[in-house]
Amino acid sequence: MTRFSILRLLLAALLFIAGAIIAGYSSVPAERAFIMAVTGMIAIFVAADQGGGRARARPARNTAPSPGRITHHPDFQGFIDASTDPVMVVEAARVTNANRAARRLFGENVVGENVRTAVRHAGAAERLADEDAKHEGRPLRLTGIGLRDQAWDMHIQRISSGQKLVRLTDRTSSQAAEKMRVDFVANASHELMTPLSSVKGFIETLSEPDAGEYAPTRTRFLGIMAAETERMQALVRDLMSLSRIEAEKYQPVETTVDLSDIARSVAGELAAGSNPRGGDIVLHGTDEPRMVMGDTSQLRQLLYNILSNAMKYGRKDTPITLSIGLTRSGSMARLRVADEGEGIAPEHIPRLTERFYRVDSGRSRQLGGTGLGLSLVKHIVDRHRGHLEISSEPGRGTTINVMLQIARLADDPPSSPPLLSGDTSGML
Repeated sequence: MTRFSILRLLLAALLFIAGAIIAGYSSVPAERAFIMAVTGMIAIFVAADQGGGRARARPARNTAPSPGRITHHPDFQGFIDASTDPVMVVEAARVTNANRAARRLFGENVVGENVRTAVRHAGAAERLADEDAKHEGRPLRLTGIGLRDQAWDMHIQRISSGQKLVRLTDRTSSQAAEKMRVDFVANASHELMTPLSSVKGFIETLSEPDAGEYAPTRTRFLGIMAAETERMQALVRDLMSLSRIEAEKYQPVETTVDLSDIARSVAGELAAGSNPRGGDIVLHGTDEPRMVMGDTSQLRQLLYNILSNAMKYGRKDTPITLSIGLTRSGSMARLRVADEGEGIAPEHIPRLTERFYRVDSGRSRQLGGTGLGLSLVKHIVDRHRGHLEISSEPGRGTTINVMLQIARLADDPPSSPPLLSGDTSGML
């Protein structure tokens, strides 16, 4: 029996005794009986009804949530900890459960915090704190939680009376891909509009009656228009090539080609061209056949783009070394192109394969670049399940290594798959 129960019984007894004393002063038997009956009823009410009500009211304030709730299952914490996505349970605007991923994102002390403090996003906190909010339809997109550029989709679902299950899905990669798509369209439009504006301006100038009569001016304008038109053609051609390579990205290459023969052919064409830098190409290791799994036209384009960059950005009258050999393990063929140019600062190397990325935009356009050369190289390497490395040292030049799968003959023993694949630009 609790202390409050004993006090209630004592109070009831005192009331009954007081009633008996008062009844004793009455000389009328009926009046004494009435007083005793009333005080007895009051005593019984205090001891039983009122006391019972208070006994029931106190546990009601401290009653734990219903044991039927899923959050009170002994394995619930282990279940949500198994999720790599942040998961929380919110009840009465407070976080009652959080898995490891949520604690890493919001802090180790997130359990017990008010959602307005835990979730530093006004819109999301308002939805979580509102007991009457509807949680249907698309998830909430949150930014600024965790890292600066991270994006999350917050899914909210009611799991029991007053409880909400909150799950966050990282959408940073998809948002970055969408941004790349938007940037690609904007950059492509800009790259096309620049020469188009020049051509349009010269056409308007030449259309004036007096402008076309002066031969030197007409010749100079027509030369600029021809150069800008060629630039647009090169850009459209590279865009079409990029689109075609991306469409074939998941189609495995099943043909066998001689990488040495392709290297000799491309180097010969560049040496015979109008660019005097083509004569600076020096070949090493191309006398021996080097059979790889590859698409001839795409590998020619890859090598042409790499050599063209070396010719543009290497110093005049310095060698451009093209060598073909094997990787250290002997499991892949290695194609290496090295120039002796100005080199590239380390912060630019990871972005060199992005579409339209240029270290020096003005110089690149002046030299006739479209900004898609190394992006095409990356996509061709990816399609061939190869590996791309770009290294550079300012003042000493740039080296590009491409590793490709060696073609195995029918009687060759099987080899383990290459450990390196894809693009890890800048790694050696």
